[in-house]
Amino acid sequence: MKKINFNFNTKIGMRNLKTALAVTLGLYLSDVLNLNTPIFTSIASISGMKNSFAESFNDFRIRMFTTIFGVVLGFLLSLIPAPHYLTPIVGGLGIIFIIYILVAFDLKDMVILSCIVYIASFIHPESQIIYGIERVLGTFLGLVVSLVINYLLSTPDVNENFTVIANDSFFRARSALLNLAFTKKHDISNFESSFEKIKTQYKVLLEESNAPIHPDLDIENARRAIKAFEDIHLRFLLLNSIEEKPKLKPSIISRLEDKFHITLLNNGSLEGDINEMYNLHIKKILFNLENLRELLNINEI
Repeated sequence: MKKINFNFNTKIGMRNLKTALAVTLGLYLSDVLNLNTPIFTSIASISGMKNSFAESFNDFRIRMFTTIFGVVLGFLLSLIPAPHYLTPIVGGLGIIFIIYILVAFDLKDMVILSCIVYIASFIHPESQIIYGIERVLGTFLGLVVSLVINYLLSTPDVNENFTVIANDSFFRARSALLNLAFTKKHDISNFESSFEKIKTQYKVLLEESNAPIHPDLDIENARRAIKAFEDIHLRFLLLNSIEEKPKLKPSIISRLEDKFHITLLNNGSLEGDINEMYNLHIKKILFNLENLRELLNINEI
């Protein structure tokens, strides 16, 4: 039997507090509006509270679509005059229809929620119309509450998050370049892990920019930074496949020693076109690093 460990030093995070506030406010509003099923408002308040406003807005669209789609289909299929013992079969056919339609339109993420809402509407013992209206209203109210709270309270600074990760990627790229140029130890894994993180954060930045309400976002600088990192990554992959240590040109050595404040003790022995290519790629990587230093306002390379 697996041992259960308790950690009561865990801090209550901002998302935790925002979710609780959304549920509380949703319950109050449900009471004021006299909704008979405040559970729908609470469920939507919980599921709609994401890490950023853009994520919450995207969830708003998905949840509203799945709710309306499921409710309407459940109501329509409940009108089929089938004998009681055939009702479960009709319910199962509805599930097949939902999954087929959503997969066909590449909306796989909506399948589970649509199926749940559909079957709840289909088997509701009372009026499916009343249930459907309450479900849609409750879901809409809960999602709006989570959207408003997520926007007003401690929305993550996606610009700052991108800059922090970009700075980390910059210095890891710097270290990887030194390994490739000055040593036989070729290791770009640290840069690659940071590169994946910055691509993910850039995606969050783009999603945030597509939200109807968002703070000022420096998309253009972020796009230029990503382009530079992508170019560096491709050149690293190529250079990392060459085992021999390059014979660096005096101009490249001078730039490396000047920028990184180090001295090359032993030059490599690589010759020919491959060595020319090696020097060219190192020159291009240095060029990208210079551009990134300016974009990210890094004082020293």
